Amino acid sequence: MIILNSSTIKEWDIFTIKNNPVTSLDLMEKAGNACANKIINDIKNKEAFHIIANKGNNGGDGLVIARNLIKNNYKVRVSILEFSDNASHDFINNLTRLPNALITHIIVPEDLIIKKVEIIIDAIFGYGLNRSVTGKFAKLIHTINESNSKIISIDMPSGLFNEDNRKNDGAIIKATETYTFECMKLSLLLPSYFKYCGIVKVIDIDLDKRFLKNLDFQKQILEKSNLPKLIKREKFSHKGDYGHGLILGGSKHMKGAIILASKASMKTGIGKLSVSLPEDYIKELNIELPEAIVHEPLLDVSKYDAIAVGPGMGTENNAERKLKDILTQKKSVPLVLDADALNIISNNIDLLQLCKNSIITPHVGEFKKLCGDFNSDEEMLEKQLEFAVKYQLTIILKGAHTSIITQKKDVFFNSTGNSGMATAGSGDVLCGIILSLLAQGYDTADAACLSVFIHGKAGDLSLKRNSKESLIASDIINYLGEAFELLD
Repeated sequence: MIILNSSTIKEWDIFTIKNNPVTSLDLMEKAGNACANKIINDIKNKEAFHIIANKGNNGGDGLVIARNLIKNNYKVRVSILEFSDNASHDFINNLTRLPNALITHIIVPEDLIIKKVEIIIDAIFGYGLNRSVTGKFAKLIHTINESNSKIISIDMPSGLFNEDNRKNDGAIIKATETYTFECMKLSLLLPSYFKYCGIVKVIDIDLDKRFLKNLDFQKQILEKSNLPKLIKREKFSHKGDYGHGLILGGSKHMKGAIILASKASMKTGIGKLSVSLPEDYIKELNIELPEAIVHEPLLDVSKYDAIAVGPGMGTENNAERKLKDILTQKKSVPLVLDADALNIISNNIDLLQLCKNSIITPHVGEFKKLCGDFNSDEEMLEKQLEFAVKYQLTIILKGAHTSIITQKKDVFFNSTGNSGMATAGSGDVLCGIILSLLAQGYDTADAACLSVFIHGKAGDLSLKRNSKESLIASDIINYLGEAFELLD
């Protein structure tokens, strides 16, 4: 799924109207119908709805929704905001098609009456807003938010900008759900704005997809449809065909991390896995994972198809020495750097010059140590992009919508995963998956995207037998096989 900015979405609307026998009024009808159908499908009880509409095209969408809900025997009333004399032609057209008895004209914010039994449909401002909401509109939005009602926002939570909210100090609707049209918007993916958008549902309104053929998408949502194809495992293949990986880590207080990473690597198709860890922990690894090959001390790394460094490694002098040995020897061997490897690098940033073409997997705190502080999610993404290009890295920035930025400036946001995966060891599992796919021959960008998606999908599948509270990292490993089957 694509992520588009406001100007490109507007161009898509225009293209659709120009190249098809449809008008802007027809598109409004499609948008409103699609939203109403989604509401009817999702909300089985005959709830009462309160559509709050401004007089632009977003308000017009709301009026079409109202008309469709009425046809389906829902209780509906409509509040029209009369804070301006301006009204779009399509809004006026749809207003004439509603019974006057259902309409209340709101002259001042104090006129708005909200009943607790109603679901509010926010049809005030759409995706094109670029000025902070103040004055009467702000007062009205605060009233809506304070009602504690369920709120469905149409296209965007009113008051939220599509791309960049750093200069947005106005009022914003706090939606329970957001029904956005045709494509994802950047602001709906960023952590700071989740409190405004709630659950996001993308609604197809039949814009002309030919428009997309000439676009160069730099931002996309990771879904099954745009993942790389799995490497085919031939009948007469052998373990040597699926790569030999090396994982380096483990320390006195972090034995479990390298075991989790190693298990995940073996469970995602790697042919052979060697593990370099302190001698005291070899017995435990053999018990937990007899399939792994133990290497201690660390020998020549050129024979490996991919290397992972970091899980549970610690940051003492010995760990730093081992990391430097890997970086100076690796040459063209693909590398994934995780956890303590990143902490060591953050204290010796010159090591990044040796990491070219590697994958790094920081969480937000680790990324700040690497690149410096930032004041917003938008700035964080900008720094991630700059960092990837400057040091020729693929950066997996872990979070609810894990973002992947490649050295070619491609940006992906993950669509799988859940909050139960916010648990110790989850990142170690991801590291092991990445190592496995790199060793099997996927390039860095494909390995990063596929690993993140599968990791999240396994976490989602594990909720069949767990709650978000009970889910642990080992559960993710247990569902990796089922996650792969869904991609075949």
